[in-house]
Amino acid sequence: MDSAGINPDNWRLGTLVLEDGNLQIDIVDGELPQFILDANDAVKMGEIEEATNILNKDSVEAFHEKLERDGCRTVVLLAVAKLFFDTDQLAEAEQWYLKIVEREPHAFVYNAIADICVAQRRISEAAKYRKKAVETDPENKAYWLNYAMSLVLTGRRDEGLELLRKRVEMAPADDNAAGSVLLWQLHYVPGSTPEMFFEEYEKWGRTYLPMSMAKSSYNNDPDPDRRLRIGYISPDFRDNVVSKSFEPFLDGHDRGRFEVYGYGNIAKPDKVTKRLKEKFDHYRNIHRMSIGQAAELVEKDQIDILIEIGGHCRDNCLTVLGLKPAPVQVDYGGVDTSGMQQIDYRLTDRLMTPVDMEKFYVEESACLPGGIYSYRPPRSSPLVGPLPAKRNSYPTYASFNNSVKINPFTMELWARILNADANSRLVLKFFGGNDPGLQEYYRGELERLGICRERVEFYDMFSSHFVHMDLYNEVDIMLDTCPFSGCMTTLEGLWMGVPTISLVGESMAFSRSGLSILSRVGLEIFAASTADEYVGKAIAFSRELDNLEKIRASLRQTMLDSDLCKPKRLTDEIEAAYRKMWHRWCEKQTARVTA
Repeated sequence: MDSAGINPDNWRLGTLVLEDGNLQIDIVDGELPQFILDANDAVKMGEIEEATNILNKDSVEAFHEKLERDGCRTVVLLAVAKLFFDTDQLAEAEQWYLKIVEREPHAFVYNAIADICVAQRRISEAAKYRKKAVETDPENKAYWLNYAMSLVLTGRRDEGLELLRKRVEMAPADDNAAGSVLLWQLHYVPGSTPEMFFEEYEKWGRTYLPMSMAKSSYNNDPDPDRRLRIGYISPDFRDNVVSKSFEPFLDGHDRGRFEVYGYGNIAKPDKVTKRLKEKFDHYRNIHRMSIGQAAELVEKDQIDILIEIGGHCRDNCLTVLGLKPAPVQVDYGGVDTSGMQQIDYRLTDRLMTPVDMEKFYVEESACLPGGIYSYRPPRSSPLVGPLPAKRNSYPTYASFNNSVKINPFTMELWARILNADANSRLVLKFFGGNDPGLQEYYRGELERLGICRERVEFYDMFSSHFVHMDLYNEVDIMLDTCPFSGCMTTLEGLWMGVPTISLVGESMAFSRSGLSILSRVGLEIFAASTADEYVGKAIAFSRELDNLEKIRASLRQTMLDSDLCKPKRLTDEIEAAYRKMWHRWCEKQTARVTA
């Protein structure tokens, strides 16, 4: 969502607005040919394939020849470059953007080239362009946030976090974005305490989204047992790990008892967005709406329970919930407390949120008996292969988690494990895994801890999910990251017969997700309570090859029989939780009337 309510795709006569209104240039009639305008219209309608067809090679080449011959203003190059970017023709977009910076430094363009580098997994190169963007336009807060994140991703975590803290200190009272990003990034830092997290989150909510903003009276019918209107609001209705977890239980909703709305803050809809849209009873695209407009839409739809998915991740929708457009509001999938009094409940389970941790949450915990996680196996999966260690005569450990979760503390634990067997190997797979700069950073850090470079193998994301899953067949034991544990990678590993050694933390719910998942298949023995135990368990299990082989052979069926592979179980438990929440709200309304 654009908090200013600006449409940055208006390329017709008048004003071209890019990057949330930070760049505005008048377009003169005739500067953009009709095929460019038609392609842009198709993009705005979500018809990416049609837009791509309109941008055919002959038309673009003819237009390029005209520009070379007659010259043009920078705005024309910007329009064409952005259109190529929006249609995922990244190489072409980069060429047009580079033509612009050949003329003069341009912050918007440097940032756009960095976006292309990230999309193409050139993470180290992206960081250089992020830096150029802030050097060219040091007043742009979005560029600073992007640069801070690029520092974190390239191993300069402390610098990135310090930069984020400075941006938070400089941010005006109505700008919560930097603070929200900082809160999310703190979860990857070892040594944080639940007291610290609660204080930081509560301060953020009190500062940026005070209860004085919230709506306090509603016209919703307080009938406890009627069909409820529930709304899911998120930036994650697209191809990512969140949608993989969300879609199975969305499918299971009882539409006779629940009318399901979706509110998507999706900048670039994809095939998953299109599929999910069809699964809601009603879907609203709120990306171009102001916060107030989105909240007004929720209120107009008379949503009874509004569920936020995403927590403090970037592009989150927490500010909409800050206005409290629905009488009951819920956090699903957040790492910790939102820090917002406007959110009444958070969905979790008792392994993720023990009773003695309740005091560190603003929201009331709605604990699901069978756990918060569910897994839908892919339609086509590789068969579980034999234990690699018996073939190789050495153990192979792996982590397929997001690289931002890999911190110095985690690498120290991994090095201790690898140093126990000089022949052991470590496989790391993450977005940007083929980036030479990232490989050099991780190899250098592990080498400093005594691990030869040749013992560490890197993989990037695969285009084929089948190939991705088959890589688990080369792994004996998965090693979890800490303090931010893995979720989908742990579930995928179990499906492929590979258990995960996980360190159970105390700082947040997601430091306990490994325990929650492993316990559902009777493998809580792989969860460690201390760093020494984590190392010890990994080493010990790597030497129990017959035991590992037995677990590997039976784990897929065990998982199929467990609550993890019963998404309807999760939906039923969530629906029961929603109904209980609604009953409590109705009771309060009745009490007010009779008081």
